[in-house]
Amino acid sequence: MWQKGLFITAAIAVGSLFSAAGVPAGWLFGALLAGIFTGLFIKRFTFEGWPFQAALALVGVNIGFLMDTELFAVLPAYIMPLIVTLSITLMMGLVFGMLMYRWTSLDVKTAFFCCVPGGASEVISVSRDYGADDRIVAAFHTARITFFVFLIPLSAAVFYPEAASGGTPADTGVWNPFIGFPMLLFIVVLVIILNKYVKIPGGALLYALIFGFIIGNWIVPGFAPPGYAAGVGQALIGAMVGIRFDRETLVRVKSIGLPSLGILQCFLLLSLLLAGLFTLMTPLPYITSLLSTVPAGAAEMSSTAFALQLEPTLVSALHIIRVIVLFLLLPFLVKWIDRMILKNEG
Repeated sequence: MWQKGLFITAAIAVGSLFSAAGVPAGWLFGALLAGIFTGLFIKRFTFEGWPFQAALALVGVNIGFLMDTELFAVLPAYIMPLIVTLSITLMMGLVFGMLMYRWTSLDVKTAFFCCVPGGASEVISVSRDYGADDRIVAAFHTARITFFVFLIPLSAAVFYPEAASGGTPADTGVWNPFIGFPMLLFIVVLVIILNKYVKIPGGALLYALIFGFIIGNWIVPGFAPPGYAAGVGQALIGAMVGIRFDRETLVRVKSIGLPSLGILQCFLLLSLLLAGLFTLMTPLPYITSLLSTVPAGAAEMSSTAFALQLEPTLVSALHIIRVIVLFLLLPFLVKWIDRMILKNEG
């Protein structure tokens, strides 16, 4: 336990140094690198269950405090572009799954679940129930999410320096630490308990957004934690995502061979094209569209959007809708895969 605590402390410290140095999404990016380094060269720690949910809740509630009722007025305008891009994402996820099946020695269900575009934690948890090898699924999703969380802040720094220089929002609004920190702790605990008994895809992030929105708009109007509170949440997510990319994950991804790298590149190209399409259909700039549509995890992309001050409430809402729709469709997609298997065997 003390080793986990030491690792988390070190990751948060690295994240704070990156943020202080002006690195884009420094809290998230610095902790991610610390996690990758620790997982590859020192030791891997697991943070499944309530630790990761606590990190999600801390980020989600800070984003929720930024939300206002205007979001619900503009959100319907993004539904049709989201449906279009999500449909293309799902279709191409199936195509990538079939390519991985043909290019590797993986069975069809494992290949399919490797390429399900989003909701990584939920996809990994149910993949075994459908007969897939959840170890390979976990390795590939970890590689995909780590790749995007690593790449997007760097891309923002190179191509959108005005966004990347924003950093964590400044401390504004109502804040009393003697009331604020116990309130944050209470919300985090409440989110964990609620998510345990009422489980839905993206539940921890969604519940935290709702509580933050309610408190910030009606209970304590203008309530806003200091910037470092959100930064610590981002660092926790970065550390817990990064450390998943350990030697075992690297070995499993390498066991799939070069096709796994090819599929990752396909996901990258798809994401870049979809972001361009989303930009054409909405008033959002390209980098915000990329954060809104890239299949790289709702929590991770919401954290990145928050750190870069790029519409984090809208990005979070669109990702949660995407994850929920994906899981509503997942049983039908699996049935389609089963029919394909029977057809090929027949």
